[in-house]
Amino acid sequence: MENELRIISVSKEFKDGYKALNNVSLDIKKGEFFSILGPSGCGKTTLLKMIAGFISPDSGEIRVNGERIDHLAPNERNVNTVFQNYALFPNMTVYDNIAFSLKLKKANKDTIDKEVHKYLDLVGLSEHRDKYPDSLSGGQKQRVAIARALINKPEVLLLDEPLSALDAKLRQKLLIELDTIHDEVGITFVFVTHDQSEALSISDRIAVMHKGDVLQVGTPNEIYETPVNTFVADFIGETNFLEGEIIKVYDNYAIAYEKDLGEFKVELDKPVKVGNKVKLTLRPEKILADNKMPNNPNDKYKILEGIVDEVIYNGFQSKLFIKLDNSDKIFKAFEQHREFVEQDELFEWKEKVYFYWNYEDAYLVEVM
Repeated sequence: MENELRIISVSKEFKDGYKALNNVSLDIKKGEFFSILGPSGCGKTTLLKMIAGFISPDSGEIRVNGERIDHLAPNERNVNTVFQNYALFPNMTVYDNIAFSLKLKKANKDTIDKEVHKYLDLVGLSEHRDKYPDSLSGGQKQRVAIARALINKPEVLLLDEPLSALDAKLRQKLLIELDTIHDEVGITFVFVTHDQSEALSISDRIAVMHKGDVLQVGTPNEIYETPVNTFVADFIGETNFLEGEIIKVYDNYAIAYEKDLGEFKVELDKPVKVGNKVKLTLRPEKILADNKMPNNPNDKYKILEGIVDEVIYNGFQSKLFIKLDNSDKIFKAFEQHREFVEQDELFEWKEKVYFYWNYEDAYLVEVM
């Protein structure tokens, strides 16, 4: 698949000395749903505004379909932006908001009417065409903003935290709608968010940013299961970190030692040698917990004993915080509720438990 949007060695420093972007490069494919993910202040919104033309780079290039656009004014780029605050015209109806750009281009009335109804239908707002923004819900306003951007038939649609002002259930509903709209129109979407679950659920690929740098680009599965470093592992979802020193190395795995954990196996996701300090990420859903010692445990599993320090019931799962015996270390484990759960079947506070994981499920993120 060809690259439609290319960010090439782009940097930006503001007058106060704040470096927003440090030599950032990204290749985004035609028709891709691409997310730029990171905490506040990481540079993701600066990068989006640079693609849109609202901020100029200090150095580097931005290209769409091979054509350099970083010298063009925003209205000269075939790129449209959907903003967090919707930016609708309050004195115009839904119909007129969506039609606005076509009227500016002096399209004929029949073309405008046909196109507006097409995009009203696409975003499911045909029955609201004559309403004003003040009478719409937040989700409806966002869909008007999306339709208004798409009617220009941009090559790239930029979405700047478009769901952050909405409540959790509505965000989830609009995420699905956004994905459906993307599939129908087939253009490139660049989605900026600080919400990991949004990015994981909707993206073809994700770029994780931190302090002006792109740390990792990959599919949601790659970002979650094989994070490139400790920051990415910790930022994407919840995790446990295991640390130890390599004491033996075999063909397919190594043995690490830590005073509280004892010896544990390490899959060789990266080359190691005896004496290396290592850090692994172990997702809570990979840990199994039981109030009985597992029968005939497989030698791939590391088994530990602990006390339930806290239980958080979330309906579909319980989050266990397990304090390791004779240690202050706390492990997080997620217990999925796949069947009906009676109250007395849940883990209890201060209950003794055995918890264990397959060493192949812990990913080696750092070798020191």
